[in-house]
Amino acid sequence: MHWLIIVLAGHLLNALAFLMDKFLLTKKVLSPFVYAFFIGALGILGAVLIPFGFEMGSANEIINALVGGGTFVAALIFFFSALKANEASRVVPLVGGFVPLFTFILAYFALGERLAQNQILGFAVLVIGGVLITLDKKGPASAKATAGRRTGYLYAIIASLVFAASFVITKQVYLEQNFISGFVWSRLGGFIAALAILLIPAQRYAIFHQPKEKGSGKTTLLFFTGQIAGALGFVLVNYAISLASVSLVNAMQGAQYAFLLILVVFLGRKFPKILSEKLSGRVLTQKIAAIILISAGIGFIALNI
Repeated sequence: MHWLIIVLAGHLLNALAFLMDKFLLTKKVLSPFVYAFFIGALGILGAVLIPFGFEMGSANEIINALVGGGTFVAALIFFFSALKANEASRVVPLVGGFVPLFTFILAYFALGERLAQNQILGFAVLVIGGVLITLDKKGPASAKATAGRRTGYLYAIIASLVFAASFVITKQVYLEQNFISGFVWSRLGGFIAALAILLIPAQRYAIFHQPKEKGSGKTTLLFFTGQIAGALGFVLVNYAISLASVSLVNAMQGAQYAFLLILVVFLGRKFPKILSEKLSGRVLTQKIAAIILISAGIGFIALNI
């Protein structure tokens, strides 16, 4: 199966995971540290791949992989902090635009990665389409809301840079090791980073003393359903990174937003309070234009395969 199909399948699963996250974040169940802890801790499940070609590797290769996984958890903390301080409609486009940009820059200097002309054009079109599909213009805000937005923007930019660093380090890992070995070690790095969160007393208490609310069983089901979809999507996207340009794989995140939009349209009527999506007039035109750009970007990349 070609990496382009693999990454699209991964982003479809990530869209499902993001949909579950939207339910959870709407309910305000988890703090950024708590959410990052559970995602990082679940990385230990990567050990199930050990029988399928795992090799120890050198000390430097192991350290690189552990750092790559650990920085991903750190990026999650900043990302969820941004969502807590600001609206998702502002944070997601910012992260969606800056992660590919930072990845392109870091991969250029750290990995010596060079893209062909069609790939650069596809990269740019994908990033623009990804930002456009999530961009949501809001009206003026109060002084308190404006301050919160600035904090959210700062967290979002930091998250983007740390995400990009994690992806570039992970690509370097896959250049040094086979996919199974690199993936297992990097997930162990995420698990160690999650355990480090327990060293913070307030966060340790929050993790082990989650408030029990009505419908908590459904919340748990949503969380683990989202994590299963996200885990499978994460594996596929990482596998695509091991096969192709990390810059192009990250730029194709816009496809995830397109899949998410389609899911929201189909499920919005059943859950209007959580999945409300206004698709009339200017907004509808904007979303359609974004999907066309994303499709064109994928086409430009496919032409160079």
